[in-house]
Amino acid sequence: MIPQLLYIFFFLLLGAFSFYTMATGWRRNLSGRDRRVNARTHPELLDRQGRMIRDPLLVVRVTPRDPDIRSQLEALYNNSPDTDERSREN
Repeated sequence: MIPQLLYIFFFLLLGAFSFYTMATGWRRNLSGRDRRVNARTHPELLDRQGRMIRDPLLVVRVTPRDPDIRSQLEALYNNSPDTDERSREN
């Protein structure tokens, strides 16, 4: 009889802790939504006047297998459709 009571007691205790943990997570999640409103733009995405840049962003992992990748990327960038628009802004 006593092992069953201990089992029930610890089961209820574990259930209470799990609900407490979930409630804490829900509260943090709700307060996290307010923080996104105050999010700031990374400074590298702004031009000198503080406006968002319009340049296409590209992340490349350069490996030593292709030594002229830099020139290929620059050619791709310079031949992009918005090249004329970028030159007018600067």
